[in-house]
Amino acid sequence: MSKIHYEIQCPLDVEVPEYDYSAWSCDKAVFQQENFEFLDFFNDFMLKNLPCIIKNVTDSWKCAQEWVKGAQINYDGIIEQYGDFIAPVADCKNIQFNAQCKSDMKVYEYIDYLKNITDNRILYLKDWHLRRSVPNDYFYEVPKYFSSDWLNEFAIDNNEDDFMFVYIGPKGSWTPLHEDVYCSYSWSVNVVGRKKWILFPPGEEDKLKDPLGNLPLLFEPDKLQNITYFEIIQEKGDALFVPSGWHHQVFNESHTISVNHNWINACNVEIVWKALAHSLVVVERQIEECKGTPEFPAECQLILKSHFGMDFESFVTFLLYIAKKRLTQLQGNSREIFKIYSLGMSIIKFDLKNILKVMNLIYQHPIFLENNILSSKEDEFKQVRKELKVIFS
Repeated sequence: MSKIHYEIQCPLDVEVPEYDYSAWSCDKAVFQQENFEFLDFFNDFMLKNLPCIIKNVTDSWKCAQEWVKGAQINYDGIIEQYGDFIAPVADCKNIQFNAQCKSDMKVYEYIDYLKNITDNRILYLKDWHLRRSVPNDYFYEVPKYFSSDWLNEFAIDNNEDDFMFVYIGPKGSWTPLHEDVYCSYSWSVNVVGRKKWILFPPGEEDKLKDPLGNLPLLFEPDKLQNITYFEIIQEKGDALFVPSGWHHQVFNESHTISVNHNWINACNVEIVWKALAHSLVVVERQIEECKGTPEFPAECQLILKSHFGMDFESFVTFLLYIAKKRLTQLQGNSREIFKIYSLGMSIIKFDLKNILKVMNLIYQHPIFLENNILSSKEDEFKQVRKELKVIFS
């Protein structure tokens, strides 16, 4: 399967703006897919880091036919296709260390539970890498709005863990209050069912933290005042865009299946870098008593990778990969992404311009200037940065 349906383009010389969340409202951010273009999404929501809902996204999806029977989950069809697969399942009633406990289950066992719930357990199949297990089964198509996705592009090209998931949960299952991995974007599409989301604009989460800086497992509106949050109902076929840094919690209001991606691109890569750099500061404070020892910088990076999911070297590796690939695409290499989209030259240049912006920030960071943490990438980093500076001088 390789048929380009759409070329992704953006305005020339567009800049990522200063963020302003004060005027956003849900009723002005719901669109029908047939009347909503990629540039509408790019200019009004992705660039501005604002949420939106796009309706009727699953109309052409294979799974919307095969996984759904009437208005319900097609239990037998899912067992027939994927019953012997193994998937991670969270127990929403078994909380340890402020998190839901997880275990692995055969999919047929989970679907049998879901079809005939006879006990008080609330089990939620989540973070299932189904697409990785069946790479030639195109059971959904990434909506064009979300196709500029460096994170999964890097994962697919390098045969690493991807950030493409299937979620299946009963009424009453839920996901705790959190910010998405790497401070990335996420999108979620309901194949069947209904979700209630509570979203917090960046910065509001600080009002929810305890004296030790910990977030509650769930936000309870009746217990806290003067918190800005938005309640969003996501119906069957709806795609919800969750921007970087918007903490959120999610409840399934009926038996629900969704497809979710985490993703990074030129619009939010600076947010991701700043979140990574801030997380390093937090780690350095946590083990401040070790500061001054030869092991301190490396130990901080080790803890950073555990807490944030990546360290400086892995972020730079990711950034350099995308930069070098875009440079070859600028010279004529394949611009195909997700088999059905093509990156236009304006998007490629936008990507490179914002990569250079973040590389300049990295170049000024003490880690780059004073420590040997990035020594293995230093020559490559300087060469790519030099090439980009020539293009944008």
